[in-house]
Amino acid sequence: MEREKFLSAVYLIIRNAKGEILLQRRQGTKLWPGYLALPAGHVDVGENAYEAAIREAKEELGITISINDIIDTFVANRKNKSMASYYDVYFELKNYQGNIAIREPDKCSELIWVDINNLPVDMIDFEKEAISNNLIGIKFSVSYADNEQKK
Repeated sequence: MEREKFLSAVYLIIRNAKGEILLQRRQGTKLWPGYLALPAGHVDVGENAYEAAIREAKEELGITISINDIIDTFVANRKNKSMASYYDVYFELKNYQGNIAIREPDKCSELIWVDINNLPVDMIDFEKEAISNNLIGIKFSVSYADNEQKK
């Protein structure tokens, strides 16, 4: 019997002093161009999810984080339209070092802070669903994301 092969991605939930979360507007990407999304990225070969989160924070935002900065973690198992299977690991951070800035302008056109309880309409649906589930105490969920979502 052939076993399922999974991809994995990490997502960073970063709050400011007002309790808002950071989103970035995607650009120059094949999937979800123009949509708001959490800072995120794939887990590379040889990495664990913590290492990927630390790397992505530095690459995308120019900040340094550590495992000790994580205050909440939850997971979503997602299948996209092509039926690729993902395990998405969401990390909420209590702290970081450095100044947040766009470090990949070819992939991100703006950074905005939004109320976690009032996520924007133009945010990627499966990320909104995972955040909403976590807010009501669901730490693991399954979703079928439409990877053709476009503006």
